[in-house]
Amino acid sequence: MNDSLTDAIADAALHIPGQHLVTAAAAIQDFPRCSPESQAALINVIPASNYRRHATTIAQAWNDRSGLAGAAVAAALRSAAATAAAARAEHAASLVWTGPTTEVTGLRATRSVLDELVANATRSLVLVSFVSYDVAELTESLANAIARGVDVTLILETPDDPGGPLTVDTDHPFKPIKATASFYRWPSEAREVFFASTARLHAKCVIADRSAALITSANLTSAGINDNIELGVLIEAGPLPIRLSRHLDLLIEQGILEPA
Repeated sequence: MNDSLTDAIADAALHIPGQHLVTAAAAIQDFPRCSPESQAALINVIPASNYRRHATTIAQAWNDRSGLAGAAVAAALRSAAATAAAARAEHAASLVWTGPTTEVTGLRATRSVLDELVANATRSLVLVSFVSYDVAELTESLANAIARGVDVTLILETPDDPGGPLTVDTDHPFKPIKATASFYRWPSEAREVFFASTARLHAKCVIADRSAALITSANLTSAGINDNIELGVLIEAGPLPIRLSRHLDLLIEQGILEPA
């Protein structure tokens, strides 16, 4: 198989769902060679524009080896899909997005990912945010998680005085779970400043059961979850979620983060 065809198939495996490649393989399996009919079958089997763009490149490269049987190209498509799936499974990383959508596949919505993490947690949830407001639905979901035995921890920036008291009062979005969740702050005496006048707790993440972690630019606000342009990564396997959990645990144990 020539390099241009190999490269085209490998590039497709990196950028389109593996099931699309498996479907494409089935569509061309029985063609004895490349032909206008086999190229059309390959390109048109999936209507998504991103798929068709990659399929067109594969079809053009296949045409350079017109005698190559469809079964051989199909085998390459299936192998590439399986290899890409195995590589993704090692860390199971997905891009998470708030904002305008395009035809690019594989971008998961911030709101749906957050809802899924909270709804599926069975042991623990850790949420870190710079600001938090207008998230009544999230607060209700966290209350439901607590009711089924999930330990919920919120690590939050103090809104007015960085490093000062964190007051979970009647106006605070997480007031309904004040007595049942654990709240932590970054006190001023623990904040070392080297290059700026102040340091902020600016990280945003959600960790579920120490096994899945959403690292995101989105704050726990309605705008961040639903409306802004925000970008993150969801990691659902591998060592990174528990490593991040342990890091936050140590910050608490060492007193760098303290109970609010």
